[in-house]
Amino acid sequence: MTNPDRSLVIDNIGMLVTNDPTLGRGALGIVENASVVIVDGTVASVGPAGAVADDHIDADGACVLPGFVDSHTHLVFAGDRAEEFTSRMAGQAYDGGGIRVTTDATRSTPTAELDRLVRLRLQEAHHAGTTTIEIKSGYGLNVADEARSLQIAQAHTTETTFLGAHLLPAEFEGRADDYIDLVCGDMLTAAAPHAKWIDAFCETGAFDVDQSRAVLEAGRAAGLGLRLHGNQLGTSGGVQLAVDCGCASVDHCTHLTDADIEALAGSDTVATFLPAADFSTN
Repeated sequence: MTNPDRSLVIDNIGMLVTNDPTLGRGALGIVENASVVIVDGTVASVGPAGAVADDHIDADGACVLPGFVDSHTHLVFAGDRAEEFTSRMAGQAYDGGGIRVTTDATRSTPTAELDRLVRLRLQEAHHAGTTTIEIKSGYGLNVADEARSLQIAQAHTTETTFLGAHLLPAEFEGRADDYIDLVCGDMLTAAAPHAKWIDAFCETGAFDVDQSRAVLEAGRAAGLGLRLHGNQLGTSGGVQLAVDCGCASVDHCTHLTDADIEALAGSDTVATFLPAADFSTN
């Protein structure tokens, strides 16, 4: 609805998935021959077909279900990682090199073009049913480009995540602690006004537990919510760190120990499992 003072009914729904078993059949709360009334962007009522409102959409017997939520995306980037993908298909282990390739391309791409690419990717997501999406930075890896990436993301979603600690940029090779100081200092200062969350890649080849903890604590002090990449390539300690720090989520979780699972089960941290393809020849 473009006018918040008007109501909208989606009527003649063949099957409505409410995800509320008190409203309908089974765990999904399925209601058949239904209608949904929306007022000021909020569902006001669910009931049988035939409800009346200011504006009307006829579902024509189709299924209506809640939009998907994508809680882990990196939409602000340029370039591609086809060469890395080819190498991994041939058995080469993932080493994060593709992130640096994408960083170089992203840094050199004008803002208007990055925004256009984000809009195209969002269009694909919307066509697939995603209505809420999180967008991370992480391909700028300097003060100006991390802030720029988040400004672009902020124009498209309220769920923006500062991921300056994605990987060590080439210009800081061998100086990981210096880079973490930059992330926790000037980079965070520039990024925080455009971010809701902070994240770090706690992984072998990226940042260790102590470095990742420093990023999370600096983000917390700046008023940001906490998220973490962890346990993608091995048992990196990321899950335990996420639980210790009270992160909203720890993402990837390809490798989990019994202790990791137990820690997650006893916490409010959500494990966000991401598909992982094994391209090794072993």
